[in-house]
Amino acid sequence: MVWGWYERSQFGDFFPNGDYVGWEEGLKQYFDEQMSAEQRAALNNWHVAYIGEVARKFREDRGVLEPHECPLEFRMEESRKSLGSLLHLTNGVRAVDATLHAIIEKLEPGVHQFWPLRITTPMGKDYPVPYSGIIVRRYIDSFVPEQSAVHQVSEGSTSYFANNPTKKGLWQSDGLEACQRRRPPLA
Repeated sequence: MVWGWYERSQFGDFFPNGDYVGWEEGLKQYFDEQMSAEQRAALNNWHVAYIGEVARKFREDRGVLEPHECPLEFRMEESRKSLGSLLHLTNGVRAVDATLHAIIEKLEPGVHQFWPLRITTPMGKDYPVPYSGIIVRRYIDSFVPEQSAVHQVSEGSTSYFANNPTKKGLWQSDGLEACQRRRPPLA
């Protein structure tokens, strides 16, 4: 049995509305205090360009995130009673709960980059389930549409939607090579 994920496009259990606490400020401090003059000049001496470059690492293969580049807290704008096992957050960050993290590490040990990411309520209280940020480092192209419960976005398109995703945002197919974890399009 093969599993794939289905990303939601509206705010909710899989795409909570919110932002990172202290992340941009920490990147600005690094830019101002630790980055060399040559590195700053390459970014037009503008810390916002650096923040943009770091954010691109969440969506594109641009190397390993350095410890100071990892957001450590995502504060939701609204309290949620439940969240999915896989979250899509601001700036293209993906986060997984501890259970999905363990499954991914068991299947592909050491392949993907994880870091602790606190998910908090609007009042700063920790969400009861621990999450980790994830940078997917390997995509397996083994999708066979004919063996999958999907439909094509439009004729000739290479994009497909799951017919009946489950509550946790995952869909299941019985084919051995029935899913694809497609690399997100480059921004």
